[in-house]
Amino acid sequence: MLSSDDRSRNPFNPQSGLNSPVPGSSADSFTVPLPSMPNAFEQEGTHRLPMQYSPLDTPQVPFPNQNRQLALPNQAGVTRVLSGALQGEDGSTSARQPLVIAGEMKKKAAPAPLPYHAHKKHRLVVSLVGVILLLVITSGTLFAASPMGHELGLNFNPQQFSSNLVANQNLNVSSLVAQATATAVYYQQNDGYDPYAYGSQTVGNGANSLNWPVGQCTYWANSRYHTLTNYWVPWTGNADQWVAGAQKAGWTVSQTVIHVPSIIVLMPYVQGASGYGHVAVVESATGNVAHTSNMNWWANGGGWDRVSDVDFTTGTGVYFVWHS
Repeated sequence: MLSSDDRSRNPFNPQSGLNSPVPGSSADSFTVPLPSMPNAFEQEGTHRLPMQYSPLDTPQVPFPNQNRQLALPNQAGVTRVLSGALQGEDGSTSARQPLVIAGEMKKKAAPAPLPYHAHKKHRLVVSLVGVILLLVITSGTLFAASPMGHELGLNFNPQQFSSNLVANQNLNVSSLVAQATATAVYYQQNDGYDPYAYGSQTVGNGANSLNWPVGQCTYWANSRYHTLTNYWVPWTGNADQWVAGAQKAGWTVSQTVIHVPSIIVLMPYVQGASGYGHVAVVESATGNVAHTSNMNWWANGGGWDRVSDVDFTTGTGVYFVWHS
């Protein structure tokens, strides 16, 4: 403990002078007294020690021009107020004329898409019409180019026919289906007809192929039998006349023996034949069943100018002819 004499000379004595420098301290430092607050130490006759601050800890004066005054509107480098027709008397923009966008400059809204079921139905109708048109045009062209078409005086112009269909806005799909059905029925009913024979029959030497109507059963029987045997059918006539023609040409004719390969001849209306009969080529046989390849037979996926496989059995009105 400090003595009473030392306490009076102690720089920490509050009565010795609050602003007196501390011995041995720097000249740049100074003593800041703390506020006097009575506490337990003062009641016992003791005092807080003074705290020293360096100049770096003192509050700093703000730097010059740190907070500058905002520039006036008439000074350069600032946003200016509107002038002229865009500014009113009170300096506001209330007198500015509104900008009007012309209606034709607006982008039109896209039409709403069709529902899924409506779009699917529309696509199906368009596809069906396209297929029917293609079938009618192709069938009419081939028939008009055939000898039967020339005999009937048909002059089919596909381009003109297509133009008429396009020009007709009231095109009826059901009428097109009826026309296609009528065409198929016509070919089926005239299966086996020979337009080049003119009701008579001639027999040649078989050196070359005779002229047979494309797509008919007679056309396929002549072509396929030549592919298998290298022999052409040398006689003319409808399908039901092929038995007589084979006999005149010296070919073998039989009703019981199925020869492979051979040409099977069905008389009119026998086992589904037309009024002109039907001919086909026997590809193989099983007992009394002949497995044949046909053209213009409207079953098993066949039809006009399409080849299909059909089984026929021996019996009344069924003949087999072949070159022996």
